[in-house]
Amino acid sequence: MSKKILTAYNAIDHTYFSQLSQRNKALYMYRSILRLANKWESDSQREDIRNETRSTFQKNKDLTDTEIINDKIEEARSRMLTALHYNIPYEKKKYNIPKYQIQMKPPPDPKDESGIC
Repeated sequence: MSKKILTAYNAIDHTYFSQLSQRNKALYMYRSILRLANKWESDSQREDIRNETRSTFQKNKDLTDTEIINDKIEEARSRMLTALHYNIPYEKKKYNIPKYQIQMKPPPDPKDESGIC
């Protein structure tokens, strides 16, 4: 019997997932991430995934705001899919590119003939 290889495309049954209640979505994500950990190649990374999953879900178990819970579920789903896609169990760094303000010169004064603003 061959092992089914998890990919970002088959890790989550999206039609089933979309019909679940919020509580069941959280449980589904928890179980899915632990299943992913069981199939991870490196023993140390496997343990890291399990420990982080348990601690994060334990830390967030008392949340009551549905919007925050939905954000956490989406974050877990996104991190799981990212881990599968890039084959790294750790959160991918996000780089903040500073946004510089572009200052534009004021339009030239039609009365000023020097051409210097």
